[in-house]
Amino acid sequence: MNVSSDQLSTKLDSGLKPLYVIHGEETLTKLEAADAIRVAARKSGFSEREHFIVEAHFDWSTVTESSDNLSLFATQRIVEITVNTAKPSADAASFFADTANDPPPDTLFIINLPKLDRSATESAWFSACDRAGVMIAAPLVDRDQLPRWVKSRLVAAGFDAEREAVELLCERCEGNLLAAKQEIDKLALLVPLGKLSAESISGAVADVARYDTQELSEAFLRGDLARYSKVLHGLQAEGEQAPRLSWQLAEDVHALAGIFLMRRQGVPMMQALRNARVWGKRQKAMEIAAESVAPQRIAELLKRCATLDAQSKGQAAGDAWLTLAGLAALAHGALAL
Repeated sequence: MNVSSDQLSTKLDSGLKPLYVIHGEETLTKLEAADAIRVAARKSGFSEREHFIVEAHFDWSTVTESSDNLSLFATQRIVEITVNTAKPSADAASFFADTANDPPPDTLFIINLPKLDRSATESAWFSACDRAGVMIAAPLVDRDQLPRWVKSRLVAAGFDAEREAVELLCERCEGNLLAAKQEIDKLALLVPLGKLSAESISGAVADVARYDTQELSEAFLRGDLARYSKVLHGLQAEGEQAPRLSWQLAEDVHALAGIFLMRRQGVPMMQALRNARVWGKRQKAMEIAAESVAPQRIAELLKRCATLDAQSKGQAAGDAWLTLAGLAALAHGALAL
């Protein structure tokens, strides 16, 4: 049974399942889901808890032996399994399938997994867990979804937040849901409940936004120069290394060059995007770039990326961060060739 994190409390109220699988990348969602399951289990008499952390070459027999040997004083036990490897191994898949098909008595499993690819979600072990238990996905909350998430959290905390207040909190905490929750909790202690304005939170909330290279890439392709500058400065402040950013933007420019060439040859846009290995959210941003970047700028952009690569590795004169700062403006015509 697949449920969202918002639906989990209702499902827990209707009765416990022997198995809960939490999978995804959003740390706060995963933590809160596991906490809610533990609370419900303890209310139902599950008094012992064991936690296994799965790394490479993990011995799954230790979990099996633990499940088979309840203590003399506890009749119900929570067994948590956190998988830190990139994807469940064959041994892990076998254990999950066996557990789902024949759950041990008086044991509730909470299995915490990383983001799963399509092959995992279509596997036999995933289907077995889906039939026997509850599957909770924890996808990242992206920039477009963040205002709604922040608004709902503020309402739950007792605030009637103005739009500007929600926007300010999103700006300060973007990419860091755990920090956003902490800041909302802090606001509940420092600011009177009820109407909440941007002015009332500006001094109480720290700037704890977190960014990644994909956000920089998206802003670069879309031509959102203000956001590109903001994300770039945020990454620099967080200690990101210029060579990694240089590589990502060079990949974007090379992909765009290939798309221009294929389009001139009559290849449809979607096929050109696939041929250039552009997937997911990056597709829309790349489509925008293909419409807004003048093809005659590609040669200069490729030269600038080569210079940037050398600068970022200390092999050419000049400041790589200054070159990075001007790259989006050059691509979208804000700087002359």
